[in-house]
Amino acid sequence: MNRPAIDTAAVRAAHPLPEVVAAAGVDLRRAGRAWVGCCPFHDDGTPSLSVGGVPDRFHCFGCGAAGDVIDFVERLHGLSFTDAVAHLEHRIPGTRQFGSPATVPAPTAPHGPPTERAYTINAMAWAHYSNPVGHAAAVSHLRRRRGLDVAALEARLDRPVVGHAGTGWTTLTDHLRGRGVTDDELTALDLAQPTRRGTLIDSLRDRLIVPVTAADGRIAGLIGRDTSGDPRAPKYRNPTRTVTHDKATSLYLPAPAHGGHPRVVVVEGPLDALAIAAAVAHTSRHDVLAVAAGGVTVSAAQARRVATLTDRPVILAMDGDAAGRDGTQRWVAMLLHQLGHNVQVIDLDPGTDPAGWLAQHGPDGLTRLGLGTTHRNPFLRQPGPELVRAVLAGTRRPIPDVTAALTPLLQSLPDEQGRDLAAGAVAEMTRQGWNPDGAFARALARAALPAQPSRPVCEPTGLTLP
Repeated sequence: MNRPAIDTAAVRAAHPLPEVVAAAGVDLRRAGRAWVGCCPFHDDGTPSLSVGGVPDRFHCFGCGAAGDVIDFVERLHGLSFTDAVAHLEHRIPGTRQFGSPATVPAPTAPHGPPTERAYTINAMAWAHYSNPVGHAAAVSHLRRRRGLDVAALEARLDRPVVGHAGTGWTTLTDHLRGRGVTDDELTALDLAQPTRRGTLIDSLRDRLIVPVTAADGRIAGLIGRDTSGDPRAPKYRNPTRTVTHDKATSLYLPAPAHGGHPRVVVVEGPLDALAIAAAVAHTSRHDVLAVAAGGVTVSAAQARRVATLTDRPVILAMDGDAAGRDGTQRWVAMLLHQLGHNVQVIDLDPGTDPAGWLAQHGPDGLTRLGLGTTHRNPFLRQPGPELVRAVLAGTRRPIPDVTAALTPLLQSLPDEQGRDLAAGAVAEMTRQGWNPDGAFARALARAALPAQPSRPVCEPTGLTLP
C-alpha cells in the first residue's frame, strides 16, 4: 500500500517521541542517552521499552515492537498511517484526544521530592543562575547579540528575568549539593543528569536561562537557550516532566498583564515572548501578555490555558518560516476550531521572528505584532485559510461543514474583518478544489445572509457578507 505524501521528518520533529510516549502513560526513566519504560504493547513487568537510544526511534526488547512516533501511535490506537498523523496533529473532530484517560492510561505521576521541596530547590537553582554574575552575562548577551534590552522590564517587575549557566560541567550540581540537595533530587528535577560513568553533570550548560513559573509565581522549571554557538546543540533545552513542570501543559509568560482583558500574543520561543514583554515595558501599556509554548506544537491543555487569559482575540505571531506556518495552523485548529476562541494572525517576513523584528524596529515594531494604539491594524488578518484546513482535515462534507464553521464567525465579526475571513476561506476552498463554479461562495452567502442581508458584496469572490 502506498502511503500518502506526508513529511514524516516534520511530523517527528513536531512531536518528540519521548513526550508522546510519556503522554500515553508510560513512566520513562533516563538510562544513558535513552529513556526506558514498561512497554504498553505487551504484559511487561520490567522496563523493556527503549525510547530515543536511536534518535526518534523506540524498540521493545521484549515483544520486538519498534518504529518512530507515527508507528507508536498506529500500534497503540490501531490506526492507519494517515489517521495516526492526524491524531498527532489533533485534527480528527469527535475523537478523543491523544493521551486522554478514555483512550490510554493516565500518565503516571513523575517521581521526585515532595512538591514544596521541589519548588524550594528550583528557587535555589534560579537564584544561582540569576546571581549578579550570571544576570550580568545574560543581560549583556541579549543586548549585544539580540538587540534586546530587558532593563525597563526588570525595573517594572522589580526582579531579574534572565540568568546564565556558565561553561562549567558541574557548577550548579556542586552548588546545590553544598546546600543539602541530593543527587536523586537533582536528577528528578532535571537539574542534573548522569553520565555513562555514573557521575552527575549539569543539565544546563552555556545557556541563557529563563524561569517557567506556576500560577502563584513559584519556579516550576528552567528553560535554557543555547549561547555556545555550537550547531550541534539544541536551540532550547526544556525541562523534562517533573513534579512541578509538564511541557505539555506549561506556558512561558515573562511578565503578567494588568487588567482583565489583555492582548494575548502567542509566539514560538521564550526569547520572542521576552522581547515583546521588554518592548511593551518601554511604553506606558500594561495590557499586553506575551506567551510562548516552547515551539510550534500545542496541546489541548495549553490552548485551554491561553483561552482563559483573555476575552479578546488571541494574536498568533509565529516565525516567518514553514514551521511557523504549521504552528499557526495548529493554534487555529485548537483555539478557534475546537475551542471557539477567536484568533488573529500576523504573517512575518520569511526568516523573521518577533524578537528579530523588534530588534530591527524597536518598540514601534509592536504595531506589526498587532499591538499598535490605532483601532485598525493593517498587519492583522483573519485565519480563513487555516480554519478551512482544520475543518477539511476531519470531514467528508467539505462545503456544508466549512460553511457551518464560518457562519457564526461572519455574523459576529465587524464588516471588514468578516470580509477578510470570507475572502481567505473562499480562496483556500478554491485552491483545494471545493469551490467549483463558486458553489462554496454561494453556500456561504446563503448561510450568512439571513442575519443582515444589506451588507456589501465581498470582491472578488462575489460573496455577500451578513
